[in-house]
Amino acid sequence: MILYPQRRADVRVRVVDGETVVFDRRRGLIHHLNPTAHYIWERCDGSATVAAIAQQLAATFGVEAQTAAADVAACVAHLATLELLESQDGSTRPTAGAL
Repeated sequence: MILYPQRRADVRVRVVDGETVVFDRRRGLIHHLNPTAHYIWERCDGSATVAAIAQQLAATFGVEAQTAAADVAACVAHLATLELLESQDGSTRPTAGAL
């Protein structure tokens, strides 16, 4: 599990017509983020824990802490599966099974 999620530095993010799009040139993929995933993505800077991001999400969106914690953990795990996050040692997470 990633404690301090950090976006990969080599992906590009654009907001197009209000939609967040993540371009992963290395893998040749484009990802669309919903508003909640965008909120979480913006906070994956390597300085905040998953728990801190969940607390921020709960406060911002007025959801229960348990719901926010589950949603953030699931989103971070999914971003890691898509190889959009750096691993704790600074390299890209190799596989989804490493979660």
